[in-house]
Amino acid sequence: MSEAVRKDLAEAREVCPTTAQRLLSGGALLVDVREATEVAAVGFAGCDVVTIPLSQFEDRWQDVPRDRDVILACAVGERSLKATYFLMYQGYDRVMNMNPGIARWVQRGFPISGSAEAVAASEAASSCCGGASEPKASACCGGAPASSCC
Repeated sequence: MSEAVRKDLAEAREVCPTTAQRLLSGGALLVDVREATEVAAVGFAGCDVVTIPLSQFEDRWQDVPRDRDVILACAVGERSLKATYFLMYQGYDRVMNMNPGIARWVQRGFPISGSAEAVAASEAASSCCGGASEPKASACCGGAPASSCC
């Protein structure tokens, strides 16, 4: 996405896995944009989840409902952020990115399918906001201070 287009869009909303868990229990949909081999190794469980690999996202984005909150997720939050901005560009306003993704989801002990060992240690971010030394509360944990939920 070009820088000019990105400036026209609002900043993507980001949530940590703990906040995502709360939103999912309230009816949000999780869209996993990882590739099939990644999902087969370890997947999100215990919530309503749809898998649309980023490699297929441009062809399948209309499978994402507009009438409910949608959380996009991947391994560490980078690919899902791209998908979040793509949907925002298409007019979606109830989308958010899970940052840092399944790596932190596993670390927090949330439900998974497959093996937690499949998540490489290098994928685990060192802070709620993807390794930033000074996490911003607005981008982290749904606006809560990083230490409160992550």
